[in-house]
Amino acid sequence: MSGGPGFDEQRLKHLELLQSVIARLGNNSFLIKGWCITLSGVLVAVTDHSPGCATIPVALALAVGFWLLDGYYLRQERLFRVLYDRVVSDVDEPPPAFTMDAERYGGTVPWSAVLLSSPMLFCYGVLAAANSLLLVFLG
Repeated sequence: MSGGPGFDEQRLKHLELLQSVIARLGNNSFLIKGWCITLSGVLVAVTDHSPGCATIPVALALAVGFWLLDGYYLRQERLFRVLYDRVVSDVDEPPPAFTMDAERYGGTVPWSAVLLSSPMLFCYGVLAAANSLLLVFLG
């Protein structure tokens, strides 16, 4: 696998390490979404034929908690993607070899942009809205 000028074995190995971290973070995000949907469904279904006042706020808090946790993983993934792009590009000041400090060398990724992104709103926003509606109408 040969790249352009300056793509030595050390840089390629660094890119492989970054790719593996990005893949793990993406997998964690997928697993968190699955657990959130499953646990919220279980909490609502376990109650006696109609969700109780105590169960729905727990399901809502669960959705918000998983939303924040998934937001953390998605933000980390985006930081590592920016770091990956910096290692690939020929910048004046490339990050140090084999650095994994995405916070320092990855650039800025605002929390609000991550938490309010389309995939996050579609998954957790819908779940939180459904739980809120259940709380309002059945509470």
